[in-house]
Amino acid sequence: MNPVTRSAYKLLHNGALALAEAERNGIRIDVGYCKQAIKDLEKQEHELEKKILSTKAGKYWKHTYGASLKLGSADQLREVLKDIYDITMTGSLDKMHLSKVNVPLVSDILMHRKLNKARSTYLEGILKSCINGYLHPDFNLHTAQTFRSSCSNPNFQNIPIRDPWVAELVRKAFIPRKGNRIVEKDYSGIEVRIAACYHQDPTMIEYLETGYDMHSAMASECYMIPKDKVPKLARYAAKNKFVFPAFYGSYYKQIAPDLWNAIDELKLEVDGVPLKKHLKEKLIVKSSVYDAFEEHIQAVENSFWNLRFPVYTQWKKDWWETYLKKGYFLTKTGFICRGKMKRNEAINYPVQGSAFHCLLWAFVEMTKALRKNKMRSVLIGQIHDSALGDVPEDEFEDYVALFREISTERIREAWDWIILPLDVEVEATDVDKSWFTKKGVGV
Repeated sequence: MNPVTRSAYKLLHNGALALAEAERNGIRIDVGYCKQAIKDLEKQEHELEKKILSTKAGKYWKHTYGASLKLGSADQLREVLKDIYDITMTGSLDKMHLSKVNVPLVSDILMHRKLNKARSTYLEGILKSCINGYLHPDFNLHTAQTFRSSCSNPNFQNIPIRDPWVAELVRKAFIPRKGNRIVEKDYSGIEVRIAACYHQDPTMIEYLETGYDMHSAMASECYMIPKDKVPKLARYAAKNKFVFPAFYGSYYKQIAPDLWNAIDELKLEVDGVPLKKHLKEKLIVKSSVYDAFEEHIQAVENSFWNLRFPVYTQWKKDWWETYLKKGYFLTKTGFICRGKMKRNEAINYPVQGSAFHCLLWAFVEMTKALRKNKMRSVLIGQIHDSALGDVPEDEFEDYVALFREISTERIREAWDWIILPLDVEVEATDVDKSWFTKKGVGV
């Protein structure tokens, strides 16, 4: 990716300076909490290891491998499962595959991995990089193929959030400066909106302008549930297992099993009836319920792209064909992208890059505004579509209002290609409370 306009070069230049200032500001760390949490995790790991090795499988493991025993070894675990439980596993023994094996040993091994990673990768990694109680991660603009940012030393953008237990454990380590609040501003649905600026599908634009709930609508179609009875978790499944994967180039053969597995993972029901039983009654089953479900998702996918969003579908074809002819494409933010790319990459990169550039532009302008207004608030980091600030209580409302104005109004004045209104969500901690305690604010 190279800037081909003056404004694109300025964005990268000023963005690097603004991110360097955030690096210098640093993120405050509760060092005492980290040290105690590490001790507690070490104790839990040791106790769990003793439990594992006291079982029949554990004793066999210890007898077989002796001093070379490693609970983290996939090869050793694979042998123990085969010899003790007659379970043959090939390929990766990651969490997704192991979670399907219903034996006590596997549950304990997965927990041991979780404890170890929380301690060694996250908490010890934070302390290792901590200087005088502050973390100063490197935010980079030149390493990600998607033209988003990256982060290293440590990777602040990879702090866990999906596992509630690990999220709480690790995010409690991040605290604001004394008397301050951590404020996180996140662009809401930015990539969907920026994609619409490229393809300009009228149906998509209407949905975004009117607030149409596409995730609930797709949950209704995928799971054959009446629109007024879609459970919250079914909406969540449709959002993350159908809508977003479809936008990023996945297709029904990959989407259907994820939607199907989500039924059990989320314990989905309709009016108290298990969702798989509900689907069995709704689908035309010829061989198996899953096969019928996959055919159904194929039909939903066809309707999604060819009936609901035909302009978007045609844009993807045209964009790809143009790239094949020219060998490059230009982004809305003034960058040229060259090189060998797969179809999904050529379609997704301009959207992901331009969406991040919106955040970067706002980050730069907010840095300038804080300095101009002589505010004590400081920006301390960013995670793709969100920016984090360390904000004194008496500046909180002004900080949020200023960031909203810059992120949703001034940016559209600067970039007239943004044809849709942008929206931001703001979450903040209470004064002197950890990042984990953040909650939505209506300021």
